[in-house]
Amino acid sequence: MNPTPAVLAAFAGAVLTVGTYWLVESAGPAGWEEAVVESADRAQSSLSTEPGAGDDEQHHFVLRTASGERFDVRGRGRKLVQSEGTWLQVEISDVGREAQAIKVYGTRISVDSGGFGVFWAAGIGGGLLLGAVASCADAKRPIPAVASVVAGLGAGALPVLLLF
Repeated sequence: MNPTPAVLAAFAGAVLTVGTYWLVESAGPAGWEEAVVESADRAQSSLSTEPGAGDDEQHHFVLRTASGERFDVRGRGRKLVQSEGTWLQVEISDVGREAQAIKVYGTRISVDSGGFGVFWAAGIGGGLLLGAVASCADAKRPIPAVASVVAGLGAGALPVLLLF
């Protein structure tokens, strides 16, 4: 029997498990905590005085919660203009402890937390799994080949799950 489908499925299981973790980390359950802005800077500034100008400003903050946790957050928009020492609320994911949003003057503003890796993980993991299933179609005994893909998928996911 050809081990290729099981190997592809094992890699797919590992990549898809990491992608699922990143997804839950960036969009999963979260809670709000008070935090202070330790440092704040603008990366890009629009000098235009037209309405809507400044909405493309990139802001970078270092936030520290009362418990001492530190978060690097990035976001775009005029509403993110905050100075050092300002207290605000930060939405922190329960899984992975990543900042998902900040609340400024009662308005929730999403911040970048590196969630773009989810799309890469889904694409690569899905492609590997599709390759494993396609190689099962070429097998002379498809039922054992599919069983090996399922076993490989679990064998790839298990070590990654144990890391978290």
